[in-house]
Amino acid sequence: MATIFKADGTKVKDYNHEGLEAKQKAVGGYIEPVYTSQWVVLVNEDGLFKNLPVNHEASLLAGRVLVGDALVLTREEWDSEN
Repeated sequence: MATIFKADGTKVKDYNHEGLEAKQKAVGGYIEPVYTSQWVVLVNEDGLFKNLPVNHEASLLAGRVLVGDALVLTREEWDSEN
């Protein structure tokens, strides 16, 4: 199951991410996938425009600066739904 990495540093483990609405709810808006070799990190597409805070832990996973809450899935979880 997926994990939500909140910008405030807290985590929500075993998040039921099935369906677009669940993914959008996790990030607070339209989703934008950020791909790594192991993970797909979903973030709010409008996060920069909304001046969401930097998500340090998700940024470390993605290897680039990400803002707002992030939903982290394995590549297998992402591929099984898309």
